[in-house]
Parts: sequence; C-alpha cells; structure tokens
Amino acid sequence: MKDENTLFLHRSYSIALICIISYYLDMKKILFLLINTFLFALNPDQNLLEYQGKYSLCHANTNYQITQCLLNGNLNYARFRGDRTPYRKISKKTIKKEETKDNVYHYAMSLMPKTQRYTGLKDYIDYLYFIKGQYTPPQFKGDESEDIIRIKRVFNLLQGAKLAENPNYTLDFTEELLKYQQRHGLTIDGEIGPQTKRALKKSINNIITKVKKNIQLERISSPKGSHYILINIPEFKMHYYENDKPVLNMKIVVGKTKMRTPVFNRKLQYVVKNPRWNVPPSIYKKEYAHKSEEYLRKKGFAYNSEGKLYQKEGSRNALGIVKFLFPNKYNVYMHDTPSKSLFNKRVRAFSHGCIRLEKPLALLEQLGYTYTTAKNKWITLKQHIPVYVEYHTVWIDDEGIVQFRHDIYGYERKLFS
Repeated sequence: MKDENTLFLHRSYSIALICIISYYLDMKKILFLLINTFLFALNPDQNLLEYQGKYSLCHANTNYQITQCLLNGNLNYARFRGDRTPYRKISKKTIKKEETKDNVYHYAMSLMPKTQRYTGLKDYIDYLYFIKGQYTPPQFKGDESEDIIRIKRVFNLLQGAKLAENPNYTLDFTEELLKYQQRHGLTIDGEIGPQTKRALKKSINNIITKVKKNIQLERISSPKGSHYILINIPEFKMHYYENDKPVLNMKIVVGKTKMRTPVFNRKLQYVVKNPRWNVPPSIYKKEYAHKSEEYLRKKGFAYNSEGKLYQKEGSRNALGIVKFLFPNKYNVYMHDTPSKSLFNKRVRAFSHGCIRLEKPLALLEQLGYTYTTAKNKWITLKQHIPVYVEYHTVWIDDEGIVQFRHDIYGYERKLFS
C-alpha cells in the first residue's frame, strides 16, 4: 500500500512538473511572440513610415499594415455611390521575407502607381512641405493692404508668379488672380469675392490634406491603357484619349447631390441615334405621375402597352439626338440634351445621375460615325472603349498644372473617416 502511495505521489509530481514546464514553455512562446510583435510594431522601416506620413492619411504601425493601407486606403464606403475598389491583399509571408532582406520599402514602392498623375501629385506634396514655413494666407479681417500682400505671396508660391509683395493692385496681379480662379474652378471674374476668399484663406495644412486624399484616390484608381474616356465628376469634364494623348475634351452635366453620378468603370459598347427615353419608375413617381395628359402629350410623352411612360425621339427628347451606352447596374450613360444653357454654368450638377454631353456629335465623329438619320438606330461599336467615371478634386492636368475643385458630393469628408 505504501509503495502504491509512493508511486502515486511520484506520478503526481511528474505530471505537475510536466505541466509547470509546459506552462513555462508556452508562456515563453507567448512572451516571445508578444515581444516580437511589440518590437515589430515599434520598428517599421523608417523610409516606409516617412512615406506613409508624407503621402497618406494612414496611421499604421507595422510594415505589413502600412503597405496594406497605402494600397487600399483607410476608406469608408458607407455613404459612397459607385463600385468599391477591390481590396488588394498583401501576403504577410512576403513582407517578412522582404524584411529579412531589408527590402520592404523598395517592395512597397514597387506596388505604387507610376502614372504621371500620381507622381505629379507626389512631387506637389513635396513642394507644399518645402514652402510650408513661408505660406501665410490672407485672413480678410479688415486689413486690405495686408491681404493683398499675402495673396501675392500665395500666387508667387503656388503659381510661380513674380509679383512684388506690396499692397499695389496691378495688372499682373489681376492676371494671376484670373489664373488662380481658373485652377480652382471658381467664377473667373478677377474679383476677390466670397468664393475666392474662401479658397485663398485655406491653410497650407488644409491644402496638403486635400492633396493627400486625392493621391490616395490615384493609388486605388483602375490602371488605364492608351485609349479610353475619362469623366471627372468634380471637374464637370469629359476627356477622350487616344495613344495616351487627349483628342477631345468637353463640358458635362452630372448628377445632383441627391442623385449622384456613381464612380465606376465599364466599356462603351453601343451608340443610339435618336433615342427614346424610357422614364425610370423613380423619376416618373417624383416628376411625372401628377402631370396631366395634355402636358405629357405636348412634351412628347406616351404610354407603352405595359402602361410605362416613355418620351418619343425628337428635338424635345430629354436624351437629345444621341446617347452612348456602357452597360452598368446603375443605368447611367452619356447623352445629348436640349438644355444647352446649363453648360454655361460653373457648377453643373443637374441630372438624375446620367452624364449630359456638351458636344455629343463631336464624340460620335471621334468614334467614326456621323449623324445622318432622324430615325431611331442602334450601333454596336466594333471596338469597346473603357469609360472611367472618377472623382478627383485635385489632379495634374495634361499641361502639368495642378487643378483644384470643390468637393461637390462631400466624398473628401465621407470617404476618409
């Protein structure tokens, strides 16, 4: 009995010792992992960390997290209309492998865009940091002479002007003011009105943040070939490129703030001459359901066999004489419009979401067709052309000039939360 008790105790001690050793080893592993993770978080590649701070709004702590955030952005799509950019995953194993070779920064940089629009904004951020200490915007608090001096400094720093920084209101100053208004999408009148004042008052930090948001949008933008159509919603412009060169530009009208034009890309496949407009149910309910039959008849509307409202082809048709289809789930397309006066406005957000073209026949000719019939006719394009509907409030234009626009849909605030 004594031997059995002794044996039992030995076994118990052995088991307890094994448990203690196992616990110690497990704790050692856990402690090792925690220390390794802690050190990993505190010691990201310094160049990568600086790149993150300078060219993004990310606040990641590890090489893996920084690279992921740079590629995908810390974006919140909850109040966004359009296609979400596919999330691009980076392998942790790949990052660790690059870390062992001390190559993680160069690896991350190999994933960044090489386009002129991206590198141009990156260079512009470098310049903004360079002039940060000299930038003193006007405040418009009553001292007009001081305001003019500060405005001249803004023009000298941002536009490469060579104005004497004194309170004199010269012809050269007016010319630079007109340039500033054009580059910011303001009313070009040479007057320092409320809109121009609001733009001029912005601090250098505010400008840097706006550019950082747009450089992130460039990072996630779809790669483009040499032949495509680009629509920039805040610019209210369409650009047609062939062989990487702009061959056609025109004003556009985009969706109202409550009926926003979505951000997406598809391929232009069809052209419809003299299209009928099949009124969508949502528009019918809001705008036409309460109209009299006489009103609808005068406007060229009729009901089809299914009882749905449509507008006959003709000069009064809301789609004009031609529309351009790039099939998508949003039912958005480009088209002509009889409301030509809207193209004279500075802010052109009046549509139900579709894109109205200033010069639709010029686009038709660019595609190799002419308007020769007054009948409804569908054309299937032999070559499908990518159409990119994007949202940029800061970009480098084809002449290398930095352009700023108002955030009409509020995405600078909604997306970057």
